[in-house]
Amino acid sequence: MKTLIIALLIIHIATGVTALLVGLIPMFSKKGSQLHNRAGLIYVYCMITVALTALLLCALQPFKMMRLFLTGIAIFSFYLSMTGWRATKQKKTGPTPVDKGLTFITLLVSVGMIGFGVYLLVLNGASFFPILFSFFGLLTLTFAGRDIQFMNRPTEKMHWFFQHFTRMGGSYVATFTAALVTNMARILPANAPEWAATLSWIAPSILGAMLISRTVRYYKKKFSVAKTPVVA
Repeated sequence: MKTLIIALLIIHIATGVTALLVGLIPMFSKKGSQLHNRAGLIYVYCMITVALTALLLCALQPFKMMRLFLTGIAIFSFYLSMTGWRATKQKKTGPTPVDKGLTFITLLVSVGMIGFGVYLLVLNGASFFPILFSFFGLLTLTFAGRDIQFMNRPTEKMHWFFQHFTRMGGSYVATFTAALVTNMARILPANAPEWAATLSWIAPSILGAMLISRTVRYYKKKFSVAKTPVVA
């Protein structure tokens, strides 16, 4: 069992680091290029592996709140990357049964995360991890619920485009956050203030949301200009 856990941990870390490095390539390469597509696919495969190994490591090892919470982030990041990648496949066909099944399973997982977070809040009061666990559960529920809403109604022409890069970007931010907080004890000095560790949970999400929002505005403006008829 110990050998299996070590092997899973090595795979988990290796694919997580690979995802963080490879995930930068689609951000700065030409959209739709072979490099962009291949790097994005490698990133998705890495996120699938990260999520699976996180689940196995959580199930095979003694219960720890931090481990369970990071597993929740891994699932959240996996769902974002999968729906972001699948968005490019749904331009003409729309969601497939596989897409719908993934969304409904994630919806159930998010409800479980929220329920467990509320249980911890009742049991231990308003402490750090129960609040964060409930927050990420609500965040996952929001994304999965939104996808269910869009399944049975028409969307704007470029919906797939915005879903692709916002979901992939959100997945990268979540993965970066998990890696940062896991290694924060090694980065910060022993006498570092408590707010420094808390900042590592919050700062990536704030900065990531700002960059993603800026990118959305840029492309909406670009598409709007492209649609404007030229008057002779």
